[in-house]
Amino acid sequence: MCTTPSAGVLVRDAPPWGWPEGCVLSRSAFFLLVLCLIVGTPGGEAATAAAPSGAVVAADRPGAGDLALSSERRRWTAPQGPFFNDPRRKKGYFRIERKVIQTIRHTRPGSTIRIAVYSFDRMPVAEALVAAHKRGVKVQMLLNDHQYTKAMRVVRKRIGAKRSADSFIYRCTAGCRATDNKFNNMHSKFYLFSRAGASRDVVAVGSANLMLNAAIHQWNDLYFTSGDHALHRQLAGLFDDMAVDHETRRPARFFCGTPTGPACDEAVDKHTVWAYPRPSGPRNDLVLDTLAKVQCLTPTASGGQTRTRLALSMHTMRGRRGDYLAAAIRDKFAEGCKVRVSYGLIGFHTKKVIGKPTSRGRIPLRSTGLDYNPDDNYDLNKDGKDDLILNFYSHQKYLTIQGTFDGVPNSHLVVTGSSNWASLSPGNDEVRMTVKGAKLTRKYVRNFDYQWKKKRNSRNAYTTTYVNFRVARMVRGDDGQLRRTYVTERRPVVTIERDPYRRGPYWEAD
Repeated sequence: MCTTPSAGVLVRDAPPWGWPEGCVLSRSAFFLLVLCLIVGTPGGEAATAAAPSGAVVAADRPGAGDLALSSERRRWTAPQGPFFNDPRRKKGYFRIERKVIQTIRHTRPGSTIRIAVYSFDRMPVAEALVAAHKRGVKVQMLLNDHQYTKAMRVVRKRIGAKRSADSFIYRCTAGCRATDNKFNNMHSKFYLFSRAGASRDVVAVGSANLMLNAAIHQWNDLYFTSGDHALHRQLAGLFDDMAVDHETRRPARFFCGTPTGPACDEAVDKHTVWAYPRPSGPRNDLVLDTLAKVQCLTPTASGGQTRTRLALSMHTMRGRRGDYLAAAIRDKFAEGCKVRVSYGLIGFHTKKVIGKPTSRGRIPLRSTGLDYNPDDNYDLNKDGKDDLILNFYSHQKYLTIQGTFDGVPNSHLVVTGSSNWASLSPGNDEVRMTVKGAKLTRKYVRNFDYQWKKKRNSRNAYTTTYVNFRVARMVRGDDGQLRRTYVTERRPVVTIERDPYRRGPYWEAD
């Protein structure tokens, strides 16, 4: 039974339209209700007369701009495919960051953002995360413990650091799922959005941290996909396990969403993901497993052969692991594959391994590590030693394969993620992702070509000098007799030299 405060005689006539049967109104309450209905009518004369321009009548109704924004946010779809920044052009600095911020801004209330990156100092990203939290989005962020930036402090102040809460920012100690020691790091780089605009289960994986350095000094990539609920759920499960911040190494994880066959297979499934730490060596390294599936020469129907093409863009290659992986890809070149290798930084011994001559010559090798100011190094991490400061270098960790893979001709595969070809990577939190697709692979190859072919973007990693040689020649004289004579010829000599910068602690730690 409906009641209102009594004021005079009760009337038991039929209730106003829309009220349930049996409601009782006093006469004064009835007239008050009628008056409110008239005044509250958007086009009513009473409202027009009583409310001057800009009055409170419409204050509680969303404005046209708000409605348009809300509608646009619902219709928006997340980025798809790979995105690359360009540290050599201002307009290309923030291509990746803009895609991340756009996705954050279109997350819906009640949805969840999960971000795991090594480092984070970008205030535009921090502001977008805080705004998402304010509108009811759950924001969760995992980082390495080597820095505490203004952006981190701002996010922590607004959303907190309690991991049991819906939203938090937290720095793992020496890795999240890795053994707690002075070597290991949380080095993964992946982004998850349960709902952004009209897109669900958005996943982004690549080499990009949320750093200014990542935009203006490094070459990076970030691959977006959405709609694969199983893959998103598996990565979210990985994130949740990382948030525990284990002190001892957790088992490696391997998943692919819903497998095409009985088990996940990088040669078959659209995506596969390996989550490190994962003990690795010359007999059980995932990179070696992938390269072993590459067939370099494939016979054609016309009697010829096609060559499988490999392009490697690797931030750093060094240490014992760098040596045996360098030897493995050099062997693929020797077997007949068309191979190109571009690196940001490399250990001298590893460089000698990869550059060793084969029966086909030396593997094509270039470097994106460019140091125009060798005297500007300073103690970046405050350990008492100057650190290597480069102007430009690749931070990518991708390999493209175009050709016969696992017995299937005309395959197209990209391996990307956070893992370097170096000894420290297997002990870290890392994500290694494979993605199948011809169009996608071509986009990665175009990015590789842009760095490889533009002289300002990379340099020949070999050192070529010209030396005079005394060469014997047999010359026929006027009398018809052959006589030995000597001429001087200037010939190029290719050697492997140390790169013009010393090793530093930030080779893998960025």
